Amino acid sequence: MIETLQPVLPKTPVRGLCLHIGRSGLCIGDPVTLHLTDSGNVCLLAEVTKRYLGLLPYREKALLGHLLPEISQRLTPALLQGAAMRVRIVDLLPEHLSGPQGPEVHISIWADPQVLQRLPSDAGRCN
Repeated sequence: MIETLQPVLPKTPVRGLCLHIGRSGLCIGDPVTLHLTDSGNVCLLAEVTKRYLGLLPYREKALLGHLLPEISQRLTPALLQGAAMRVRIVDLLPEHLSGPQGPEVHISIWADPQVLQRLPSDAGRCN
């Protein structure tokens, strides 16, 4: 059976960034993994570039941040079912280009509409 993935959240911000975006090696289009914590929050893991002894680069999964609580609540049933989702970085604003608001990362989530209801388009937007 072929699953048709459609945009559920075209662009939503990542909150509580846990790493330096400029040094992480992240790019637009990089895959992100959703991880459900014991507290019910959805955390994001991404493969970032780190350096051994400051010289030798290697890639490893690292905590990127988390999603808003209302989005986490909507995604929790699908994550518990193991629904197929495609999560990618769609927008990056590293530290050296950001103003006083700080760095920003936005992701998009694509899923099977039969498994996951379409979220409101304004669910991830900042006011």
